[in-house]
Amino acid sequence: MSNLMSLIQNENMKIYRRPRTWIMAALLLAATITFAFLMKSFGTDVFVSTLVYMSNAASLTFLVFIFSVVIAADIVAGEFTWGTIKLLLIRPVGRSKVLLSKYIAVLLFMLALLALLFVSSLAIGLLLFDSAAPGDIPMTMSGVLKEYGFRIVELTINVTFAFMISTVFRSSALAISLAFVIMFASSSVMTALIALKKEWAKYILFANTDLGMYFGGREPPFEGMTLGFSVTMLLLYYAVFIALAWTIFRKRDVAG
Repeated sequence: MSNLMSLIQNENMKIYRRPRTWIMAALLLAATITFAFLMKSFGTDVFVSTLVYMSNAASLTFLVFIFSVVIAADIVAGEFTWGTIKLLLIRPVGRSKVLLSKYIAVLLFMLALLALLFVSSLAIGLLLFDSAAPGDIPMTMSGVLKEYGFRIVELTINVTFAFMISTVFRSSALAISLAFVIMFASSSVMTALIALKKEWAKYILFANTDLGMYFGGREPPFEGMTLGFSVTMLLLYYAVFIALAWTIFRKRDVAG
């Protein structure tokens, strides 16, 4: 356990000592502030409370996705690119621990960005908007937290996919490209499949990532889909991503 903690600490040091990490955090904070002023300036006809603003600002998690994918795509592939993978693997720890430490570091970075978004939107909301909403706008902190919880599930799946691609193909560019293409194209593809009523599409990963549909009064896109079904599908995809990454990383020859 102490070896694993040391490895995680080392990976975090690699992440946070790079200027790009702090640039990402600054961009996220700037986007949160800009979003608040836009709502303040153009939302004059609609009552906006702190919690309403926080709920809307949660849409900025797409930036968390982009920044986390960049880190996930580079954390393994970068070691091969720079030739430092050999130095990493000569340590008296197994490959599984090395890869696990990198994966945990990526998830911690993702959670840190989410925490930054949540805390900054709360602070900015309290400064710029009323702290309470009128009775006709039901919004509670538990509702905001639930929304973040749903987004954590979706982010974790997508970041794990990028991490797996980085590990399997040793290419950060490929991992980033595939993750972005899938993220931005999945919505259009799923819309088309839903319109065509392709029942088999309910087994596609992106038909199940939005667990909020089961709690917001929306109908699932396909008949037979339930919360249990979607959770099962997400776990199956997650297991496949993890299994591929671990199996290939443990067997890969790095001598050459």
